[in-house]
Amino acid sequence: MVSHFVTLVCCKTFLKTVPGNMSGSKIYYSDRYNDDQYEYRHVVLPREMAKHVPRSHLMSEDEWRQLGVQQSQGWIHYMIHEPEPHILLFRRPLLKH
Repeated sequence: MVSHFVTLVCCKTFLKTVPGNMSGSKIYYSDRYNDDQYEYRHVVLPREMAKHVPRSHLMSEDEWRQLGVQQSQGWIHYMIHEPEPHILLFRRPLLKH
């Protein structure tokens, strides 16, 4: 419970420090690709936005939307690519038929 509280406080602090209206920046969205469980895509932010990507935790949907990332619901920021923090890695479960 304490760690959840700390995460919420960190997220709120992060959201307040990110400059508003970053959506005008050029953001690259990869084509989608998948394995047998997930659909994946990566999103490349302009390098100058890397300083706004937290390195301590994976971002919530509110956080990545605050950066200007626009995609449908259900995408999860699942991994931090340490060498290139401006590249965000997303996945979502495949629908089972």
